[in-house]
Amino acid sequence: MSMFRPSKINAAHLLSLAVKSAGAVLQDKGKLNELVDTASINMDSGRRKINSIKGDLSTLLSLIKAWVKGDYRNVSLTTLLMSAGAVIYFVNPLDAIPDVLPATGLLDDATVIGLVIASIKNDIEKFRVWESAYTGFSAPAPV
Repeated sequence: MSMFRPSKINAAHLLSLAVKSAGAVLQDKGKLNELVDTASINMDSGRRKINSIKGDLSTLLSLIKAWVKGDYRNVSLTTLLMSAGAVIYFVNPLDAIPDVLPATGLLDDATVIGLVIASIKNDIEKFRVWESAYTGFSAPAPV
């Protein structure tokens, strides 16, 4: 077994820590905006392009931004914590698989974001419908 191979326990434990951090971040709009900005930059950088999660990560970032601005409030605290936790996990280079490893370094990020999206699927679908009506653009394909 490779020392860089993630275990479900490590990723789950690290996500749990990120969700705990998210509680403090959600209480500070400046930190929350900084987190969203950092994740947006990382997502668009050549080093962090992961097409399989880009749409889902964009939805999480849009949800957080809309909540921060007060435009969208039809979301549970659990969904906000999970969303912010997933973004913290994505931004943090010290996760189950070090992000500097070519090809495999971002697999755990994709897994965590996918798991979070699946676990908050109903809230994400409601947000996408709201966002589509609010912005006048069609919502991304459902999860």
